[in-house]
Amino acid sequence: MDKTLTEQEIALLRRKLDLLLRTGQLLVESAADTNRVVRNLNRVAAYLGLPEEKLHIDVSYTMLVVNVSDGLHSFSKFQKCEKHGINMTAISEISKLSWRAIENDYSLDQYEEELERIKNKKRNYVPYVVAIGAGFACGGFCKLFGGDWMAFLFTSICAFAGFRVRARCMEFGINHYMSIAIAALISTCLAYLSSFAGLSETPYHPLLACALFIVPGVPLINFVDDMIDNYIQVGIVRAVNTVLMVCAMAFGIVIAMRLLTVEDVVIDKKFSELSMVPHD
Repeated sequence: MDKTLTEQEIALLRRKLDLLLRTGQLLVESAADTNRVVRNLNRVAAYLGLPEEKLHIDVSYTMLVVNVSDGLHSFSKFQKCEKHGINMTAISEISKLSWRAIENDYSLDQYEEELERIKNKKRNYVPYVVAIGAGFACGGFCKLFGGDWMAFLFTSICAFAGFRVRARCMEFGINHYMSIAIAALISTCLAYLSSFAGLSETPYHPLLACALFIVPGVPLINFVDDMIDNYIQVGIVRAVNTVLMVCAMAFGIVIAMRLLTVEDVVIDKKFSELSMVPHD
């Protein structure tokens, strides 16, 4: 016998699909791998009372699609994912929220309130603290490459400046890849200028590490995870994004190497003289 859904039932179903998609959007935009996204969405769907055999979820890098179909009725909803970043805290808290919602039998209002809290939660560290940490990380790489402590300091300063330049470019609405290229250019130029200070016994080592904060480690790991988990399409998109980031970084460094010429000696020739054997 054909069952006609009431308006209240349809509105409730749409709200559940909306909550499910908003959860998935936050996971995708926080740099969760696809397997984790699907696993969490299935858990949230179980909490929402959406039968697994009637639920269809499709995850891509820029779009989420959810469909509920029982043979008589079919409801689909789409969600765009645009602001990609890295937020491990949000990923962890969403996973914990999905378990709490099941164990404590949250109402939809409670779940939505918690989801909004996670979405709007401030980062653990302000941008300048993150930039300082990134700078010291690059300085650590310089030390590992055989640089002395003054080279470590110069590298940290150059990386800090490049990190903030990239952040400001993103705030101004400049293309993501162009922001990376500009940051790499600034960091490399500053690292080369620091070699004239005469305070370091390894003056050119900062050139090796000053732009390493741009290396896309998380996207690269997610690409490998997705390929292994058989999410080929998403994995390919992540791989292309990773390659473009590396190419933008290389482009900025190459432009700096071509611009900074002293007495017809370009700085790429300086690299042939560098030893990367750690001294510590």
